[in-house]
Amino acid sequence: MQFNVILERDYGEQTEDLDFWVNVDEEDCYEMAGENPVTISEMKKVAVEYAMGRFFKQNYVFDVGDMIRVVSVE
Repeated sequence: MQFNVILERDYGEQTEDLDFWVNVDEEDCYEMAGENPVTISEMKKVAVEYAMGRFFKQNYVFDVGDMIRVVSVE
């Protein structure tokens, strides 16, 4: 399933919205779900994890006081 994860990067006086399209398979969610069946909620959590990984792989740099926030997962 494909998700659009929107992250907001807050660095001081400016913010920037970043869109990441990520693909999540049910098999990727078994650890998050534990003994429960895999639901859309678990798939969205994994999608956020993947988007954060891509964020850091794209060489974004954090300074003291910078923040990142998950705006939405669709």
